[in-house]
Amino acid sequence: MPDHRKNTDKSVAVGVEIAGSRATVALIDRHGRIRYRCYAKTLWGRPAAATLEPYLRSIETALAYAKSEGLCVRGLGVCIPGTLDRTTRRPLLIPTLPSLNDFPVCDLLEAHYDLPTHLHVDVDAAVLGEYHFGAGKGFRRLLFLTVNAVVGASLFIDGKLERSTQEYVGHVCHLLVSTNGPRCSCGKRGCINTLVSMEAMQKMVQRALRRGEQTSLLQRLSNREYFSQQLLAEEALRGDTVALQVYAEVGRWLGAATAKYINIFEPNVLILGGGMLSASELLLALVRSTLMTQSPTKKYSELEIVPSRLGVDAALIGVAVSLF
Repeated sequence: MPDHRKNTDKSVAVGVEIAGSRATVALIDRHGRIRYRCYAKTLWGRPAAATLEPYLRSIETALAYAKSEGLCVRGLGVCIPGTLDRTTRRPLLIPTLPSLNDFPVCDLLEAHYDLPTHLHVDVDAAVLGEYHFGAGKGFRRLLFLTVNAVVGASLFIDGKLERSTQEYVGHVCHLLVSTNGPRCSCGKRGCINTLVSMEAMQKMVQRALRRGEQTSLLQRLSNREYFSQQLLAEEALRGDTVALQVYAEVGRWLGAATAKYINIFEPNVLILGGGMLSASELLLALVRSTLMTQSPTKKYSELEIVPSRLGVDAALIGVAVSLF
């Protein structure tokens, strides 16, 4: 009977992940499978209505596909790269899209499509996806750490998101890992976001180039390739000295941050996700090694440290969870 229901269930949710240069719109079923996917360009520096227009067109394309396939849409789940007001269901701060700050996104979508709409912070959506369908299944205390343009963290305890100690969790987390580190936007020095983010890694490469160190990264960047997680991972796998140095430093800081997170939250499993951590197994190995070197205790040896099983789709899948 369960297999029969799995094959005949026609319920789906529309997931919308707003990120970087584009948004992803997908139809996700109750088992966490993506049944359809399309993309919408993110328009920067536009009023709210113009910013949302490409997203709305892609949502309508997804709804049309659902109708053609006889799928029943349960609602919309949206995740944002920023913070939100859970009472008003509005974004509080999206640094890249300020026109959406305090904009009634949920109210607009519900009025437009007559479907219930839920709004999430992207890292919270990702931990929901991993808990229900990914590497977090079966764990009571789950910590998700993501490294993309910024560092984010989310804590899941006994099936619920934990929102205490807000400076340590959220889309941008401000866990202090070095008192002598660079100054952060929060005013403190040495927050994890200043030491591990994509901007921090790019600065490491720039310092190496100024010192005149030999690296194949220089040739690739001179050929107008963008600095990215994938580029760094490829050169590290080829044995490039500078790329390996960057990974070693990032691994050291992530290991230090992980040790602090474990002491604060005592998770059963730590899931490392985001573009950078998905790009290379090497960084995951460095985090494990650094952690065990710093604190080779039973508490740390029993903790599972694993990569995200859902990868870049974790947040997209997670936004659908609450709609079933």
